[in-house]
Amino acid sequence: MRYGGPARCLLLAMSFLGLAGCGTVAGGTRVEGPAPTAIPWSGPVYVDDAGSVPRQRPAIVDLTERTTLYSLKWRGWGTSRAVATGVVVDVTCASGCPHGDADPPTYPVRLVLSGLVKREYSAYYNHAVLTAGPPPVPDWVLEVGDLRLPVPKA
Repeated sequence: MRYGGPARCLLLAMSFLGLAGCGTVAGGTRVEGPAPTAIPWSGPVYVDDAGSVPRQRPAIVDLTERTTLYSLKWRGWGTSRAVATGVVVDVTCASGCPHGDADPPTYPVRLVLSGLVKREYSAYYNHAVLTAGPPPVPDWVLEVGDLRLPVPKA
């Protein structure tokens, strides 16, 4: 049987009307609850030291080959901005270290890590700012200020 002209249009219109109502509940679509949010990233956070050793919340870190920080106490580790207080040690004896059994000179500092770079299973800080304590500040302390930290490739 062949349909022509007006009969074909009527069949097409009935087909579209049938499809438009397909899959809906009486009264339209119903939304329940808030939209899902993105799952927050979680995982270990590291800072790579000068020897490319990843460390989590380190008490001691070689910030550069010549700058070692000790007695670090952290606030905000794992957030976008981690802050530590501690001391920098003049391990290179730039200040003319005393010889013998005496410890090399130290000086109080504040370290701020930022620039959290997320990887598949972990994250790394890629920026450090070392701020010296109260004046007078020895020259060897001012060697490091604003520093880019190494971050492993993804």
